Amino acid sequence: MKRALSLLLLASGMAVSAPALDREAFTVTRYQLDVQIDRTSHVMAVTGKLTLRNDSKVPQKNAALQVSSSLRWNGIAIADQPAEWIEDDYTSDIDHTGLLSEAIVNLPTAIPSGGTIVLDVQFGGRVTADSTRLTRMGAPAELALRNDWDQISPSFTAVRGLGYVLWYPVSISAVSLSDGNAVVDAIAAWKRRHQQSTFHAHVSVIDEDARLCIAGTAMASTCGVLSKTDDPRSEGITNQISNDIRLSGLAQAVPAFAVAEYTRLERPGLALSYIRDQASVAQDYATAAEANQSMLNEWLGSSSNTATVIALADLNANPYQSGSLLLAPLRRSQSATIEQLLIPVQVAARFRSPRPWIENGLQRFLQAINIERHSGRKTALQFLDEYRLPLVKVEEAEANPGDKENHARESPGNRTLLNTADEILLRGKGSYVFWMLRDMIGDAPLEKALTGYRPESDTNPGYFQGLLLENSARDLAWFFEDWVYQDLGLPEFRIDNVYARPQADDPNKLYLVTTTIENLGGASAEVPVSIQTSSGERWVRMLVKARQKNSERTQLPAALTRVVVNDGSVPEVDPSNNTFDVPPKSEP
Repeated sequence: MKRALSLLLLASGMAVSAPALDREAFTVTRYQLDVQIDRTSHVMAVTGKLTLRNDSKVPQKNAALQVSSSLRWNGIAIADQPAEWIEDDYTSDIDHTGLLSEAIVNLPTAIPSGGTIVLDVQFGGRVTADSTRLTRMGAPAELALRNDWDQISPSFTAVRGLGYVLWYPVSISAVSLSDGNAVVDAIAAWKRRHQQSTFHAHVSVIDEDARLCIAGTAMASTCGVLSKTDDPRSEGITNQISNDIRLSGLAQAVPAFAVAEYTRLERPGLALSYIRDQASVAQDYATAAEANQSMLNEWLGSSSNTATVIALADLNANPYQSGSLLLAPLRRSQSATIEQLLIPVQVAARFRSPRPWIENGLQRFLQAINIERHSGRKTALQFLDEYRLPLVKVEEAEANPGDKENHARESPGNRTLLNTADEILLRGKGSYVFWMLRDMIGDAPLEKALTGYRPESDTNPGYFQGLLLENSARDLAWFFEDWVYQDLGLPEFRIDNVYARPQADDPNKLYLVTTTIENLGGASAEVPVSIQTSSGERWVRMLVKARQKNSERTQLPAALTRVVVNDGSVPEVDPSNNTFDVPPKSEP
């Protein structure tokens, strides 16, 4: 029913009977969409069915459906009858335009809690490069477009879903990028609601030369199916390429697709679609993926699952990962750089978990392992340290919730690794957690826990902790309590006291050193301590509980010169005060 009639019906009181619209009430349990792409005119046209379930506790008479503001609603029907609906703009940064086209549908009868209804929908419009949501916050246009590169055009067609371009309907309350993690948290909450939803989209595009491929998330075929179709513009027959996106659950993968003249390169664990004239660099990527195989087999076990890499035509575009799919420009780089780029998507293809901190943290942890193998532990810890300051800022923001500059965040009970959506915590803190576990129990027990991990068995928060206990026989309850189950901040180490003296009547002339470390922070940690002499260095590990001290005695063959707490393997607030230099004794 047209907008004008819908407005009239709403004004007469026929539409909105509830005091306020609950945009989180309905979950789309099933998407059935047909998507027509016209690259020349930058247009997509979508028709299909949506099955909605009322997950609120009260009956609902209205449902909200949102798509990108560059798309417009053409029709909504229920049981083959035109529905009463009104379309309006709705400001929100879950779309690259910073604005949504929202249809509020007046349902024939109130849908009870747990009840369902099927809507027939039609919408469409142009999808062009748009970074409005970023530029209005002050981001330079060129840099913003490297992130929000989604578009439909003859030279570059690639479209992501929720969080970038709403080419399928959702319903989320307004959120802004200026409000801290509001956008990320809202998207994460939507994904949790739709983790059991099914998604099927049939995507087709006219291809006069029959050279195009449609590739993307969970595609039914490697390139698409070629068929003939009537072309009303030329009154003749033209070629059409089509492919299907099929997803069971929308929690871990965003529906996305790209269209180009792709050639497919397959290697064990990798399927790479590259654009013509990129055969040489595509081979470099395949070689890098193969180089990662042995390390991945060691940590995660062998697997026949395949990571999908799809080349983006714009070489300036930032890479984008969604589960086992990576959309990225194939730039010429050193092999080590390409290996690092591919590890997260290769890990995602092999290892699934219902817990984002495990998936995200493990991906970055194995990147650090790869760096260590190539360049040593110090370089790997420098890689982990890239997230230390962001983690510190996260904790500062939590400590000052009223500070607008630090922005509003989740409450402490809701931003633990178990249920946060903050990538800084998931990837940054999560990778540190894996590294600290490795330092405490060793490679072999952690590898066994990972290879024995079964996502379907992870139904309680302590499942992974239990696997580690089985394989290491070490009780790590204190560690998981402080770093995973709660968010207690970060440790803050300080060398409280160092006492060194030669042992009396010792023929070996050994020195006894007592080192006291204080942890001023909120999280306990087992931290490495370097005790150095003129003839060498000895490492000891000390468990220092939050806001407590601990001491360690060590025998040394020479006089003490320096003590350093933490080599960077434990994220802490301020590592600048972690060194204690022992002044040399003056000659008599």
